[in-house]
Amino acid sequence: MNEEVLASKYVFVDFDGTLCEYRYFGHVSGKTVDPDGRSLGGQSLKELLFDTYDEVRPLKTMQEILKKLDPEKIYVLGAIVTSNEINTKIKWLRKHYPYIKEENMIFVADLDIKIDVLKEYKKKLNINFEDMAFVDDKITTIRHAEEQGIPSYHITSFVY
Repeated sequence: MNEEVLASKYVFVDFDGTLCEYRYFGHVSGKTVDPDGRSLGGQSLKELLFDTYDEVRPLKTMQEILKKLDPEKIYVLGAIVTSNEINTKIKWLRKHYPYIKEENMIFVADLDIKIDVLKEYKKKLNINFEDMAFVDDKITTIRHAEEQGIPSYHITSFVY
């Protein structure tokens, strides 16, 4: 897909698996659980509490595409498990995507509210959904966004 679909739009981009590889300490996923039995995806609680993003590589395609866009219109819409993740993700973004403004970095604790966040930003920015683009790596989230009328793309739409 041509990255021109993002030009002049307010672009909301997921973090894990979209701006960077989805891989931590040599693994992608797993059945790691915390002491209370809650799933932590592939990460241990120790990994979530400390700076785990030093070794995570950025996706070069997204770096190249986003660098060409208006930085005022680029938003990160990522998910977190712990509040510490916000700081480590912001630090990582500053290093690999320095043109993205920190005030445009949004992190939510529940993937299901990403669509609600997009709706609220539509109101805040006083724009139409056609003025937005949402890029994510989770098909279910993309489908949900499209059902709401939000132009949405899987990360593989931009891989070349």
